[in-house]
Amino acid sequence: MSGFGRLMRTLARISRTRYPGFVFGLPLSRREIPVFIYHDIETDAFARDLEFLRRNSYRTLGLDEYLAAREGRVRPGRSVLLTFDDARKSFGSVALPLLRQFDARAVLFAPTYWMQPPQRAADDLFMSWEQLRACVESGHVDVQSHAHRHALVATAPQVVDFANPSALARFDIYDWPIRFIDAQDELGKPALGTPVYRAAPLLSAQRRYLESGDITRACRDFVDGHGGPEFFAQPDWRMQLDRIFDEHSRRTPGRFMDADAFERLVASEFELCREEFKRHLGYAPHCIAYPWHLGSTPSLQQARRTGFQVAFGVAMDYRAERHRSRLPIPAYGRLKSDWLQFLPGEQRASILGALRRKVAGFGTVQHLAH
Repeated sequence: MSGFGRLMRTLARISRTRYPGFVFGLPLSRREIPVFIYHDIETDAFARDLEFLRRNSYRTLGLDEYLAAREGRVRPGRSVLLTFDDARKSFGSVALPLLRQFDARAVLFAPTYWMQPPQRAADDLFMSWEQLRACVESGHVDVQSHAHRHALVATAPQVVDFANPSALARFDIYDWPIRFIDAQDELGKPALGTPVYRAAPLLSAQRRYLESGDITRACRDFVDGHGGPEFFAQPDWRMQLDRIFDEHSRRTPGRFMDADAFERLVASEFELCREEFKRHLGYAPHCIAYPWHLGSTPSLQQARRTGFQVAFGVAMDYRAERHRSRLPIPAYGRLKSDWLQFLPGEQRASILGALRRKVAGFGTVQHLAH
């Protein structure tokens, strides 16, 4: 996918986003409680945010207090909700000590597939169940669901790239769609040469395309037999893999997943994560933060059937708040943590500087396949 295409998708996302007024220098409305989202955490940046909140007399809420305030059952005053996605190791090593130091609260959303004690290459990226339990016991952190696999699925037979050293270094472990190989799902970063298909988040996709494992193996074997990583130093490597792909596509094409099987796959995201929570933490989560953005209406309906009571999305999903009464479960939008220091208060940040940084970063923040 070209940089221009990714830029246009980003501009489309921005056009669909409704940011709250405080981002543009306006005061908070009387009952407004901003919600911020973090991923990997750096000590200086997070300490600076907590110091800004303390200096300007903002309270950090727990999840239940936030929900009670949004429902009008309590009035917490000037306050925010801090949320963290993915349960990366930096939460335990950086965020939790700082939350203790500043006597602050937060919500951590964990994708349960990656929390299991795995024999996976992702071992060093994520927290363990023991570390999650310590977060719960700290009294500073509410641990809730970030779905099970946190997955992208292929949605069309269109190939947007092949796994190559540059892309593997650039894109996160979540940015690689699930591969369907030998009737088994394969998650995480793929082997070199793996075709990467047009994809969407599982919980917002309408269907799933199941690629041919024969094609994937042929492309991987071709790369292995032609130098492995060194193969990609050739200027025409993409053309060579396109040829291998086309040759095998004519013989063993992929297919779309049966609708009932896809529905069961979506349901398993909610069912499996609740089972893992109960097994490792002793309770079932009632809140889910959707990976990437708020999911489809069918997935929200499935979340409700499984026992979830509330959902969080991202900035573009602030629009959903105006239609919350029509959704299967209440849904709330979140802003990237970059915007926290735009809150009213001493040493408030400027919108112009932020816009310059956003424009400069367009080429580096795009997802690979969606």
